[in-house]
Amino acid sequence: MQRFSWRSQCGFQVAASGVAAKIVLTDGNAISVNNVQVSLERNDLPTETTASLFFDEGRESLLYSLLAVLRPGGTALVVAPARSGTFQLFASMCRPHFRVVVVEKYDGIVDDHVRKCAQDPHYNDNLHFPLLMILKKLGNS
Repeated sequence: MQRFSWRSQCGFQVAASGVAAKIVLTDGNAISVNNVQVSLERNDLPTETTASLFFDEGRESLLYSLLAVLRPGGTALVVAPARSGTFQLFASMCRPHFRVVVVEKYDGIVDDHVRKCAQDPHYNDNLHFPLLMILKKLGNS
C-alpha cells in the first residue's frame, strides 16, 4: 500500500500537466516522501520532494530548494499550519532571501471548511489551520 497526502496528489497533477518547469513537494512523513519520490521517478516527472516545515531537518532543505528553483522576483506559495512556531521559524529563515508575507484569510472555501472543522473537539488551529506564506525571491529580476 502506498501512502500519499492529498497535497502530493495535487502536486502530481500539476507536474504531469507540464505547466510548471519544476515543482517541489513536501510531506511530513518520511515514508510518504520516499513513496512520492519513487512515483515521480517512475513517471519521469520533473519534481523534487523534501520534508515539511514541522521537522527541523526539513526546513533548511526546503529553503535551499526554493532558492535553487526560483529566479529573482519568482514567487513560491507555502501552505502549512503554525505547528508550535515552526511556520514562523521557516518564515524567519526565508527573510534574508525572500520578501515574506503571511496570510491567514486567503480563501472563502478554506474559511468555510475551517469553521466546520472548528466544531470537532479534535481540531486545533495550531496543528490544522493552513496558513499561507507568500515568498518572493529578492534580487534583480
